[in-house]
Amino acid sequence: MEPRELFPLASGMSNLAIDVHYYNVLSDIFNNMTIQQNIVFLLTNRTSQLNYITQSNGPLTFVGEWVAEWEVKGASKGDYQRFAKAQLKVYSKATFGWAYWTLKNVNNHWSLEWMIKNGYIKL
Repeated sequence: MEPRELFPLASGMSNLAIDVHYYNVLSDIFNNMTIQQNIVFLLTNRTSQLNYITQSNGPLTFVGEWVAEWEVKGASKGDYQRFAKAQLKVYSKATFGWAYWTLKNVNNHWSLEWMIKNGYIKL
């Protein structure tokens, strides 16, 4: 799918934002990646993808529903912190901001409140 396929339709509109969702947990391509490979993918590929749709004369961009969870086995708290920090670095470049998956969730890493209270994410 072409990420900018709706741009011609949006060109005559105002107060518009494109909502993109980037998942490292729900895609099989990440299953065999190491911790560092996941972080490098995020910093290079996700940055490139977000830059591609963020144009000075285009609609605003919004990164929705991201989460600092992944399928990496044996990840330490420090690994999760690095992963979350990398996501914040990339997603903070969206011109309309970002939204974490949810404030509260029974699954710890899906809960922004838990992530903040336990030192996994610093906003």
